[in-house]
Amino acid sequence: MPARRRSTRSTKSTKPTKHTFFECAVDRVLKDGEPEVGDYLGEFLNLIGADERGLSEYWRKNLSQLEAAELANVLRALRKVAGHIGQNVGRIEWAGMSGDGEGGIVLDPGLVAGKYPLPSRKFDYLVGLVTHESIHRTQWSDLVWKKVDEACGDMKMKISDKIIFQKIVHTGEDIYVDHISEHSILGSYTLNTRNLAIEMAKQGLKPVTSVDELMVLWWKSAFGEEVDSGPYEEPLAILDNLTRGLIEVGRSGRGVTARCEFRSDLYVDIWEKVRDLISSWRVIDKMLLWYPPSKEEEKKDKPDKGKKRKKSRLRKEVAMDIETRLAIDSSDITPLIRSVVGEDDEDVVPTSRWDFNMTAHPVIDQKIVSRLKAICQTYADRKIVISRGLKSGKVDRRRLYRAPITGRCFLDKQKIPVLDWNICLLVDASGSMRGRKWRMVENAMGNMHRAFRGFQHRLQAYAYFEVEGVCMISKLIEGSELLSIPPAGQTASGQAIIAAAYFMPRDTRRRFLIHITDGQANCGCNVQSGLDYCRAQNIHLVTLGVAYRDRTAMEEQYGKAIQFLDHFGQLPGALENLLKW
Repeated sequence: MPARRRSTRSTKSTKPTKHTFFECAVDRVLKDGEPEVGDYLGEFLNLIGADERGLSEYWRKNLSQLEAAELANVLRALRKVAGHIGQNVGRIEWAGMSGDGEGGIVLDPGLVAGKYPLPSRKFDYLVGLVTHESIHRTQWSDLVWKKVDEACGDMKMKISDKIIFQKIVHTGEDIYVDHISEHSILGSYTLNTRNLAIEMAKQGLKPVTSVDELMVLWWKSAFGEEVDSGPYEEPLAILDNLTRGLIEVGRSGRGVTARCEFRSDLYVDIWEKVRDLISSWRVIDKMLLWYPPSKEEEKKDKPDKGKKRKKSRLRKEVAMDIETRLAIDSSDITPLIRSVVGEDDEDVVPTSRWDFNMTAHPVIDQKIVSRLKAICQTYADRKIVISRGLKSGKVDRRRLYRAPITGRCFLDKQKIPVLDWNICLLVDASGSMRGRKWRMVENAMGNMHRAFRGFQHRLQAYAYFEVEGVCMISKLIEGSELLSIPPAGQTASGQAIIAAAYFMPRDTRRRFLIHITDGQANCGCNVQSGLDYCRAQNIHLVTLGVAYRDRTAMEEQYGKAIQFLDHFGQLPGALENLLKW
């Protein structure tokens, strides 16, 4: 099965490079040429049977005919599958996304390109692949590689023997993790993916006795398939004993580190038994499957010999679209910010949603609350409500016939305020807001929360602050309760405005974003980007400057849409001036 770089908690400094049967077999099937995409996909589809009904068809319903939307849906589903396997599986991405596969599972988009929504058989293959690679990480296969590499140094192997030994370890680990997957329904997915990998590996073999063919036969026999052993009978019997040992290790119930040590000892013991039988056999693929971290960089600097299949990568605009769609439901919303300000903006800092908060205890002034409610009613839209059949008022021409009967031929027109705004409170919670400033901000926010709550308003509230170079956005309203956070860090106003505006409801109501801050932004993208985005989305951004340091600088940054508060009692007047503007 395909494998990329694997990184685990136990060996953070180890970044192995592995080449799998599947990957090498594809190169051989294509005769080491520079393939057309259609040729590669045609070979893939013939083997996988993409027109047949797959297991995922029974549960995967979030589909799309748009490329970016479907690839995002697929990635979201695969991440959920990996989440059921363990916590240290790393990120799952398409090649070409911004994470660049560092410490994660990178999928080739060329495997699924061309037809959307994705056929269920193709998706089954991806589930099996992700399951296989995720279990490699949860079982710490990297630690096994590190230990067997140390054993190779102690045994002072020749390079040819080391290649064969690494093939045994690589196939053994694949067998081990697939037997682990069979403890759940995910084993049905790894079965399909394994069968495809074996078929692709068989196509790369030559009609000679070779170590590569022995590995394929061992891989098949390890899962109960009958194989024609021929000249491989004796070494295959030894490797079958290794299979039983690996299965026992998986069922032992010991800790993950102990299981890694047992597996590495098994590989070393089996090598001593099988070395004299196969060390003189032909090796078709003479590439090392694992490199220590120190030698991995040297390998990168060497030019590749021969032509290799070009791995597909997403187009830049498609990759950005996918990341933006995934960020909507993710804690990391940096792609949303970049989709607004542009991918090349170097000032953008990582942005994350983090609901770290506590209960707020603001001082509520009922007089200020009443004035804020009155201001809302004054500047709200009006709808006309007509009451008919009255005994007094304006004459209703439609009911004049009732005058001699009941006298109810009058009507009354009333213009009633429609209080159905979308209001978002965005509060600067940077370190400069500590102490009395934050008490003033909490009181202002609490009174606005009390005034705007109810009616038909949709009210949101967020605070933003910076921690170790990351802009954090925290929610401040949970149900009807107002929350608070301890101020910290720098002021990333531009990115916070974009994030708050992005998550405001997109309906026909008036949308107001009330931003409370004490100074200029000193972190993240330019505030002007936030102002431009609000203007483009028809969101009315109003800024309240509290305990400000440089009034002129803030006026230059926010323009006319800013009012300054010197004390708490100025809040209603400041809001009314902004609404007038």
